[in-house]
Amino acid sequence: MRRLNDAEIKSAIIKKWDTDAEYYDTHVSHGIQTVEEKDLWADLFRELIRSGSREVLDVGGGTGAMALILAEMGHIVKGIDLSEGMMDVGRKKAEARGVVVDFSRGDAESLSFADDTFDVVVNRHLLWTLPHPEKALSEWKRVVRPGGMVVVIDGLWDDGSPGTKFRQSLGRCLSKIFNPDTRGASGYSEELSGSLPHAGGVSMNEAQNFFVRAGFSDISVKKLHTIRENQRSRKEWYQNLGYDWEYYAISGTKRE
Repeated sequence: MRRLNDAEIKSAIIKKWDTDAEYYDTHVSHGIQTVEEKDLWADLFRELIRSGSREVLDVGGGTGAMALILAEMGHIVKGIDLSEGMMDVGRKKAEARGVVVDFSRGDAESLSFADDTFDVVVNRHLLWTLPHPEKALSEWKRVVRPGGMVVVIDGLWDDGSPGTKFRQSLGRCLSKIFNPDTRGASGYSEELSGSLPHAGGVSMNEAQNFFVRAGFSDISVKKLHTIRENQRSRKEWYQNLGYDWEYYAISGTKRE
């Protein structure tokens, strides 16, 4: 199978998320669908981010799930993404909720911002889809002010084991039977997945090593069991067959 180059990877990613933008938030673990889950995310950010209004960059923020919560908490938030379709959904949600988030197109691996621009860089479900995650960590660190923080929320949903692959395959088959409307639920193509280094997700230990190699201090890892179980409670039993995966938030500080 031919491996895509960087330009082809990003073009395929844009096409995928532009196509699925309308349906993205309808899926549990994508959109924030309940007040309870929203509060859990807000609790996490209160735990990680120093009190007071901070300038936050949400990288690869898609439809603005994290950006909107942070803006409602009083932070000044800018969201970037490759997909205009996803951000258009985010803009509509921000307008409906009466909050301000500045959405603009941007590449997570090559930011257009000057050094030391933000207090916090945050992203959710992004690290796994990057062709060069270590380059991205370096960029996020560059645009954070000294003493500022980078927060990555991600997980490992396919460890490559036969058991995991069987449960996920069975879950997908049953989903097609019980819930044939799977718009926006399909994954990346085989060609695109095969061109990414972490298409099955990024383990907690590997993500932590990215932070270490990028030179962050005060690196902290938090397992997101409560959020994951909240999401599991709203899935059908057959959807949970392959859903018992590692989920975490990892943060690191740029030295003063």
